[in-house]
Amino acid sequence: MNDVLGVLTTTQVFVFSLSILACFFLVFLAFIGAWWMRRREISLSPYSGMPLRRATSLSYYSIEQVLKYLYHMHQYDNRMLDIKKAALCRETGRIFPDCLTWYNVIKVDWSFIQKRYPGNYVSWGSLADDQKNAIRSLHNSLEGFQTVDSSSNPSPRLVEAQYAFEKPGPLYVDIDKGVLVGWQCVPGTELEVLIVQKPTVVITITPPNDSQ
Repeated sequence: MNDVLGVLTTTQVFVFSLSILACFFLVFLAFIGAWWMRRREISLSPYSGMPLRRATSLSYYSIEQVLKYLYHMHQYDNRMLDIKKAALCRETGRIFPDCLTWYNVIKVDWSFIQKRYPGNYVSWGSLADDQKNAIRSLHNSLEGFQTVDSSSNPSPRLVEAQYAFEKPGPLYVDIDKGVLVGWQCVPGTELEVLIVQKPTVVITITPPNDSQ
């Protein structure tokens, strides 16, 4: 036994001790990482301020109705969502698409409107009557969107509670492009999905004739 111990050099003992310390350090980092990831998993609903949960917790019937609703639209901008990557606000029934990060946790903030369709959006209720009429003239119909009770505050993130919980949820408008992004109710359920609607009327401006 003494002969075996005598073979170990001071350098070998140092390296061995350093390896043990490195292992403990890596375990500690893994623990901290897991704790941080767990904290990051709690994402709050922009509307209710309560924790979101995974849309996969919905019943099979509810998921089926959501997918049917989107399927029958036959629209590229409103194609069927991936339930496995979606989150649910239980208080409002709103489903947020594509909001799981690469490390598989929910991440939702007020950028969800621009992520749904890029633009500079304001609340429908903040528009003057002539602006609303102009937007209506660009679309065949605004049926299904919330056009009755809407916040007069232009900023979506400053929506008052009384409007945040209206069904369907708020409607947002890109004044420059006439694009609508708003919540619509899924028939037969308490759920809502975020729908994009582009103008069906294209306004063109004829340049003045220099020869006149």
